[in-house]
Amino acid sequence: MTRGAPLPARDSTRTSPAPSRRDALRWAGLAGLGVAGAGTLGACANRAEPPPARDLITPTTVDPPLVDGMITSDVERVAPIYLGSPHPDDYVSAVPQPPADGGTASSFQILWGPPVPGRDRNVVWQELEDRLGVDRLDARMAPDASFGDRLATLLASGELPDFVYIQDSDPNAVRAITDGAFLPLNEYLAGDQVLEYPNLATTEEQAWIDSAYDGNLIGVPMPAPARNNLVVLRLDAMKEVGTDEVPDNGEDLKDLWLELAKLGEVGGRRVWGHGALEPTTFEPLHDLGQEFQLVDGRVTHKYLLPQYEDHLAYMRELWAGGFFHPDSLGQVDPELFQQGQQLNYEASFAGFYWIPDQGRINVCRRVVPDAEFIHFAMPSVNGGVGRHQIDKGYGGRVCIPADRGDDPARVRELLRICDFYRSPFGSREALFLEQGVEGRQFEFDEDGNITQLSGATDEGSVTWLGLQKNQVNQLPLINEDLLENIMTTYEQSTESGELSAVDTLISGEYARQNAKLTEIHRDFFNAVVSGRRPVSDVDTFQQEWLDAGGQLVLEDFEAMLDEAS
Repeated sequence: MTRGAPLPARDSTRTSPAPSRRDALRWAGLAGLGVAGAGTLGACANRAEPPPARDLITPTTVDPPLVDGMITSDVERVAPIYLGSPHPDDYVSAVPQPPADGGTASSFQILWGPPVPGRDRNVVWQELEDRLGVDRLDARMAPDASFGDRLATLLASGELPDFVYIQDSDPNAVRAITDGAFLPLNEYLAGDQVLEYPNLATTEEQAWIDSAYDGNLIGVPMPAPARNNLVVLRLDAMKEVGTDEVPDNGEDLKDLWLELAKLGEVGGRRVWGHGALEPTTFEPLHDLGQEFQLVDGRVTHKYLLPQYEDHLAYMRELWAGGFFHPDSLGQVDPELFQQGQQLNYEASFAGFYWIPDQGRINVCRRVVPDAEFIHFAMPSVNGGVGRHQIDKGYGGRVCIPADRGDDPARVRELLRICDFYRSPFGSREALFLEQGVEGRQFEFDEDGNITQLSGATDEGSVTWLGLQKNQVNQLPLINEDLLENIMTTYEQSTESGELSAVDTLISGEYARQNAKLTEIHRDFFNAVVSGRRPVSDVDTFQQEWLDAGGQLVLEDFEAMLDEAS
């Protein structure tokens, strides 16, 4: 890793082959969308037509400003790390003047957390309008739990706001993309045209490629690193069983986990090896990798791989050896790790380190002062780092309705607003979007670190449009001892995996079937791991998965790949 050294400048403009697909084939399985889906289709069809396929010319990518002290990696798509926070005097302006010139703007976005005070009573909302240069921002916010239903209703109405946040996992959102509800932005962003929007130009090429549809730049993607989650072990517990190193072989790691399961108590507290049983945490042990993969030229799923049966047997051994909390098949207390009672744990970087007094590592340290921690990339049972699943280059996107294309000047204004939301780390704009108003939502302590204030924090949720700065992992100064360990773990897990050609495709069939297929797998996985079904039932499960819609998904991906070739 490199401290404070700029990344080499790159021009990623290139022509990329764009997968092409025809609606009749692609959407044959979507007849079961229901009333909301049917309404969506009708509204979209009345307002626009599917965008024609084209060769994708990716927008030029430039490197974001490098803040002094930022620690970067030579491994692509590993997020930089910054120790602490920039000094209050070091924040700079990334958007010298408001992007809009009066008027209104409107959005539909996810609400994270409790309801937000209305515009007239919300200081952050009013400040956001001033910074955007709009007379009024009509922000419609829907909680995550009901976001899909609210989006379906919005799409069915045909009356879309200027900005619509969508995720490819939502079948109604996918259908809206393919029906042409949203404006292709190629003529505004392809190649060097993106340089008109300096912050959008820092978007990694992979995000543009992964979020394109038939070569069309549909919306502005929110870039994402290849890996966001980390796994940690309690090092102090490891030392109690005679080791301070995580084994580099999955079989040896199993032996260590089973030894830890026998401890019963560490740091004066009752402990378990692992809490909630999330299948993806352990999949690198058997090199399961991407959810969908190409094997011998055919699309398959990780649960259909030959080593999946061995993975089930491995997990069954861990359960039988007492490694998992007895309630791990259901809902386990999410505070178990913070309470010092879980030895092996997975969370996002923010979950571990978001702010010094709330990040789970430091909460655990307050409960167990002698607690020590070590992150690691899950090893393979064959030795070395296991094959991890790599995330797409983006985690969501903000789309502009197709009818706004009738006014190119308005589109450019909306893109300037998007550019504001993508202001980089170290800018006053990004600080405001993430933290709110100084003195109301946050303040700087005597060392220059950000401290959140109570009382008005809920106001700030209005700033989450769905576009943020390129991810920079801010590590509290008190956790500096883990810096090398964190960066090495991210680098190893990132290098272990690779996106497949299937990852760049948008499948409505998958969006429609995913929830059901996930539930079928979870029921089977839990039953086998806990001993209620034999491992040998894997063939039965695989056929059930295929019959329940998995085969349709595989065929949809196959058809798209065939047509692209």
